[in-house]
Amino acid sequence: MLDSVTHSTFLPNASFCDPLMSWTDVFSNEEYYPAFEHQTDADSNCLKTSGIKSQDGHSHSRTSLQSSHLWEFVRDLLLSPEENCGILEWEDREQGIFRVVKSEALAKMWGQRKKNDRMTYEKLSRALRYYYKTGILERVDRRLVYKFGKNAHGWQEDKL
Repeated sequence: MLDSVTHSTFLPNASFCDPLMSWTDVFSNEEYYPAFEHQTDADSNCLKTSGIKSQDGHSHSRTSLQSSHLWEFVRDLLLSPEENCGILEWEDREQGIFRVVKSEALAKMWGQRKKNDRMTYEKLSRALRYYYKTGILERVDRRLVYKFGKNAHGWQEDKL
């Protein structure tokens, strides 16, 4: 029976899917696959952020959670405590040293940004370590602690 189904007979009978719908669209449809209910309201609000505004209320492209690079996303979270929700915190602001406080929440937030619901902190931290080679981040010999390097920009208070 399955080998007799053709493309032209399958599509009209597949009322659930639009022919151009991707698998991620199908499986992210909450009507058919409801979201997990174990998130707290605070975590849920943090994960729904779409952008960051500066203190004067204007959006800046530099401080937007829409950044395509992980290090920029981390930088923008650090620069916006109202969007950060305690996920990251500065250890030494002048030196550019910061700590990941809620590692799984950071991974989930980055995964949502990149539309990857399988993101884990292990994967995210590996990506962060790749920035050591380019000088965007520098190694700090403490767990969950990173430092902006010479090639990172936009994190310094005096250069904002």
